[in-house]
This record gives sequence, structure tokens and C-alpha cells, in this order.
Amino acid sequence: RSAVLMLTKGLIGPGGQLPSEYVDERVRARAIACLGGPAHAREAVSGSAALVLGSADEELRAQIGEVFDRAGLVCERSHDVTGVEMAGAAKNAAALAAAAAEPHGLNAAGIAVAAIWRECIDHAVARGAELETFAGLAGVGGLTATMMAPAGRNRRAGELLGTGTPADEIPAKIGQASEGLDTVPLLAETVVASGAEAAALSGLAALIRGEFDAEEWIASLRAVERGRRAA
Repeated sequence: RSAVLMLTKGLIGPGGQLPSEYVDERVRARAIACLGGPAHAREAVSGSAALVLGSADEELRAQIGEVFDRAGLVCERSHDVTGVEMAGAAKNAAALAAAAAEPHGLNAAGIAVAAIWRECIDHAVARGAELETFAGLAGVGGLTATMMAPAGRNRRAGELLGTGTPADEIPAKIGQASEGLDTVPLLAETVVASGAEAAALSGLAALIRGEFDAEEWIASLRAVERGRRAA
């Protein structure tokens, strides 16, 4: 009768599995749930955070959701585990992209977010996620909170990446890991392997690997957007 609550975001290498899929193959749990949404850590401590509880098990959603309700948190329930987990990976990738592009102009940042977000959503829906999840707290809500957090890890990592700092030097500079730096290359590989469009994700992964500089990456993003509009 034991259940598992996942407190993680990203994908599992080498095949790009979602955390819930990875655990489900290895743990004989009654049910699995995951957390998504803004859920800013400092605000969670004060009881003012908003989050999304995802689980295919209605009983587990009710059980854990009640705990968060009593703690004073805004807790949205969702049966769309794939959507909640993919949104968590996507928002870190998009926030990293926005911060990396921002030194080269706000329009560049807007193009970067739109391109990365679109590719992640298309891939997630192809995996069975619901589009509505990306329009709610787990998607746009989590993305907005991550992009606006002044001291956010992904925002700071993106700023350093966009101004020429090699990716392998960034964790030491910010004093902690940035999920986006690890997630983007794996996410790009996973989307490419599925046969879906991944030009923006692949370009950002190349920037992280040091194969592009930031200006070349921005130029590639503009080319992707022009090509999409022409099509």
C-alpha cells in the first residue's frame, strides 16, 4: 500500500525517461505522484507557494493534496503526470534560454523562450501529455516564476552562458547545480530521437557544449523562427 511522491525535475539518461517512469519500473509502489508548478522554495516554507500534484491515482491525489491544503499552499491536482513532469523539464530549459539570450536583446529572449517552449510542448503532447497542463500552474506558472526569480539557478546559469562563461565553470560560480544545463542536452537528444522538431533545443545544447558562441546561437534561433514562419 506504499506510494511514492517524486520531488525532482528533469529527465533520466540515457533514454530521456521521465522520473515517474524510471521509478515505476524499479519500485513496486501502489501509486506514484509528482510535484510541479511554481513552488518557489522560500515561499513554500512560508506557506504561500503554489504547486501542482500529479498522479494517475485519484485516491493518492486526494490524500497528498489534503496535506498541502492544510499547510496553506495552493495545490492544483492533475491526473496528467507526463504533462506535469515534462512541464518541469521544459520550464527550466526555456528559462535558461531566456536568460542566455537576454544580453543580446529582449526580442532575442522572447524568440528563445517561444522556440524552446514550443518544441517541448510538441514533444510532451506526442508522449501523451495534455496541452492544458502547459497553460496552467505546472507550465506557464512554473516558467514565469523561474524566469523572474532574481537569484534563480537557471536564470543565473543562463546569464553566464549568454555572456561567454563555459558551462562546466558555471556550477562553481553560482555555488550550486543548474538543472537546465543538464536537462537541455538530454532533452534535445530525446526529441531528436523521437523524430520531432528540435532545432532550438539542439542549438541551445550546442551552446552548452561550447560548439556555438552566444551570437551564433541567437542567429540560429532567428533562422529557425524565419523558417517556421515561411513554412
